[in-house]
Amino acid sequence: MTPRTLAAPLVVSALLLAGCSSEDDRRQEAFCEQVPDLLRDITGEVDAVYSDPQSAPQVLDDAVGRLEAVDPPEGVADQWGDLVTSWRGLADLLGQADLTDPSANADLAPRLQELQDDLVSSGEAVDEYGKATC
Repeated sequence: MTPRTLAAPLVVSALLLAGCSSEDDRRQEAFCEQVPDLLRDITGEVDAVYSDPQSAPQVLDDAVGRLEAVDPPEGVADQWGDLVTSWRGLADLLGQADLTDPSANADLAPRLQELQDDLVSSGEAVDEYGKATC
């Protein structure tokens, strides 16, 4: 093999890696621009559920759908996945709840506490990433 033949795969590899990098850069930029507003909006919508508890399943399903639509950059993909999983778990748990009789849901309290802990820890991890990179 000539040096030129050996160099061709290296050039192609560099181009492919640059393409991946620019794709991740695009996702990073979109993440930094859109996710803070998305999370703020979702928090406001969830807070509004307190005045209309019957709307909670639909509000959470909508929120989860919007969170799942985010294509996070590689550096926060695992943390984002954990956050989305926690939100999905909360939406699913709420789907099991009797919203007309809160006292009938006592058996769901331990799972709710676990999900709240997961939401806090995954949310903090995403927030730390955002503060460090955005």
